[in-house]
Amino acid sequence: MKIGIIDYGSGNFTSVWNAVGSLSKEITRITKKEDFNGCSHIILPGVGAYGAAANKIFSLDLYDTLHNHVLNKKVPFLGICVGMQLLSEKGFEHGEHSGFGWVKGNVKVIEFPNMELPLPHMGWNSLTNMNNSPLFKDIENDATFYFVHSYFLQLETTEIKTVNVEYGITFPAALSLENIHGVQFHPEKSQFYGMKLLKNFIKLC
Repeated sequence: MKIGIIDYGSGNFTSVWNAVGSLSKEITRITKKEDFNGCSHIILPGVGAYGAAANKIFSLDLYDTLHNHVLNKKVPFLGICVGMQLLSEKGFEHGEHSGFGWVKGNVKVIEFPNMELPLPHMGWNSLTNMNNSPLFKDIENDATFYFVHSYFLQLETTEIKTVNVEYGITFPAALSLENIHGVQFHPEKSQFYGMKLLKNFIKLC
């Protein structure tokens, strides 16, 4: 086993590295395409703007190798926060930006049609439909996870099973599609249940 964590300058790389490193010593930092070799799992952290994150992945020449490992070799993949949002076709944060296109949908700002709530969506929140993802195996229904975001992934397909959260509107907090997994919240900041989720991901093969 070797867990690769992509380091493209995202602010939460160190937090994710430390969290995963407390669960497994078989971790490696991915900064160039050769670093993907031998990885049994891949994690893409993310803090910041969609476009900046996408541009960094593409400019570092990481995308083609990442695509090959995840979509062709079926290596288990976990995208965290912006890392999950990049699975989409496009993001509309500070303009229009292309994502990975691994799932049908776009990333848009959270809008509240019937109420006023602050943005970003920040703090602890519970989830629904946790049985839709193997990431939540043996996690209690009343578990809460830590969110910090103003944009969400609006899927344009019903074929992907999602774990949902409600904050004025209902949207995906997590998704699983074969070997591809994403979470909008931050497991590395979600204490006991976040660590349990990361442990579940590491057990996937």
